[in-house]
This record gives sequence, C-alpha cells and structure tokens, in this order.
Amino acid sequence: MFKNFTYLAIILLLSSCYTAKQAQRDVVKADVNHPMVTSGFCAEKFPVKEKIIEKTKFIKGETIVKKDTITVDCDSVVSDTTQSNKVLIQYKTVYQTDTIVKEKIIEKENTAKIKNLALQLQAKEKIIQEKEAFIKKQKGKINVLQYFLAAVSIVLLVILFFKK
Repeated sequence: MFKNFTYLAIILLLSSCYTAKQAQRDVVKADVNHPMVTSGFCAEKFPVKEKIIEKTKFIKGETIVKKDTITVDCDSVVSDTTQSNKVLIQYKTVYQTDTIVKEKIIEKENTAKIKNLALQLQAKEKIIQEKEAFIKKQKGKINVLQYFLAAVSIVLLVILFFKK
C-alpha cells in the first residue's frame, strides 16, 4: 500500500500545470514534425474571411457642342424660278462623354491574427482593472495613514504646548 502511495506521489510531483510556454513548445514541435496537421488545424480554426466591396464612381466628362448646317433643296415643293429654293437649316449636336468606373476591392482578413489581438486586448484590460483596483485600495490605505499622522501631530502639538 505504501509503495503504491509512493508511486502516486512521484507521479503527482512530476506532473505539472500545462503552461503557455509548454503549449508553444508543443505546437512548434508538431509544426516541425507534422506541418500538414498544424496548417490544417489552423485553416479550419481560423479561416480567411473575404469581403468584397464594390464602388461605382461617376466622372462627368466634357460637353462638346457641334454646330452644323444642312441645305435642303425645295424645288419639288415650290415652282418659283426667281428665287433660290434652297433652305439652310442650322442645328447643333451635343455630345457628352461621361465615365463610369466600377471598382471591386477584395479584403482578406486574417482571423487568427484578429483572435490573437482580441485575446491580447482582453488580457491587457484585465491587468488594467487589477491595477486600478490595487490603486484604489492603496488610496484608502494612504487616507488612513494621513489621518493617523494628523492625529499624532495634533497630540504632539498639544503635549508640547502644555509642557511650556
């Protein structure tokens, strides 16, 4: 019985907590020995997110006005030989060249990095909260110490005042 207890104690002493450093060492070891497994796990756990953004721009172009004249012969309508039966018709044609530009942007997000940064942010926020709580606790202690020193000072002043 004592022998089993000794073995159990040795096993418990040799086993320890699984720290972040040990986990990192194991991941590096797995990546060196079996890169397909680690890359497959990372690809499944943290897929790349693609977001497609389409933008359309309208660029107003130049307006070109072209003036022209057409000569129409009206001999068949009017049979007057004294005057010229040609009529001049002036017209203008307006051309406008506008450009429409369609832009397609594909944004790729590294979800593993986003997750890592979010976890780092949470850890930093937790540290900040702990430090704020510590500062608040210390301020309370400082106030008590100030009141104590003020009371001791008053007592010493009273003692010195009545001694004379």
